[in-house]
Amino acid sequence: MKFNAPDHFSHSFELKLEHLPTKKSDRIALSILYPGLFFGAILVVLGLYEFFNGFKGNPSFFDISGNEQVLIDPIMKPWVFDWVIIALGAWIVVSLIFSYIRYKKIFLSKDNVEIIHRPVFGKKQHVKEKLQNYEGVRFRIEFFQFGFLNKNKYIIELYHKNKNKIAPLYISTSDKKIRRMWEYYAKGLNLPALFMTDEGTVIRNVEDLDKSLQELVKKGLIENKYDDSVPLPPSLALVRKQDKTVIKSRKFVWDAYNFMTWFGIILLGGFIFCSALSDEFGLNITNSFWKNILYGGGMALILLAVWLLCRKDKIVIKPHKIIIIHKFMLFSHKNCEINKDDIESIDVAFDPSTERYFVTISSDSKTMIFGKKLPIEDLKWVKTFLIHKVVRK
Repeated sequence: MKFNAPDHFSHSFELKLEHLPTKKSDRIALSILYPGLFFGAILVVLGLYEFFNGFKGNPSFFDISGNEQVLIDPIMKPWVFDWVIIALGAWIVVSLIFSYIRYKKIFLSKDNVEIIHRPVFGKKQHVKEKLQNYEGVRFRIEFFQFGFLNKNKYIIELYHKNKNKIAPLYISTSDKKIRRMWEYYAKGLNLPALFMTDEGTVIRNVEDLDKSLQELVKKGLIENKYDDSVPLPPSLALVRKQDKTVIKSRKFVWDAYNFMTWFGIILLGGFIFCSALSDEFGLNITNSFWKNILYGGGMALILLAVWLLCRKDKIVIKPHKIIIIHKFMLFSHKNCEINKDDIESIDVAFDPSTERYFVTISSDSKTMIFGKKLPIEDLKWVKTFLIHKVVRK
């Protein structure tokens, strides 16, 4: 499935409509830029320090006669580790500088939209379009990797068939009141509300954005298509108890991002193991201070990454509410819950940046997500089952 979905650079962006004309810059936040530059610079400095001051020659000892004896060569040459650290720090610094150089400036008036896009290389691009030529206000959810963390970016944008003319209106990493903001922009600009689903970009009537799912079903705008004769999808488990029903994935589902993380874990673990093994034979790869930093920080990162990777989500359906639970190796954590009476939509949504489908459960103030890596047919079953449970309570 193909969508026009341009890159937006902000993680927090809001174009207010109260005082038109208005403008806003879409670029990386300083709260991300400065800490990243500091961390990258620290890595470069540490690498250079060790390269010029650390690892002076092969480890040695003095025998009984007082003669210096050189041990066998270390498993890893010291300068290799130094340049890996320097290169990593330099890559972080350069990529963040490039991220700050590029930006978009959005100018919005009652009749026109102007976008000035400055790429990292090349000339600025300028486009101007009449507001009436836009097809609507589109809401979509985009996934992005923030270190070891998978996070969601909630995007509301002015949609145009020309990808270069799509303008961000609101961007946030929080789902709070996102549906309310979608309605605010659609009404304020007098344009249809659009949403990205498994069926393509669908049109939602603005007046229906505030109605509950139960109301929409009663009016025939949404159908209760659940059929209990349809078998449970193989990737899911369904547990029925006296006071609740639970839907959960039968196994861990990983994607390319997860395998890249596992690769990093294996590399880091291998380096720490080889370093410890070398120390056992007297081959000190680092001085004691940086060795402790390496071991402690490395093991903490490995444990955190494995803990985050080994997570499964489940939906708990109670008589009056639906809950999303994050289940980790040792405990479970309630992520979010919405009362059934407050639910306004249940959809199979689509993220063009990762080409993933997932189920969204939305109210006026919250949006819950389930099944980012499950097959689309299984997600459709979850959607119809949840609609059935909400309608019949």
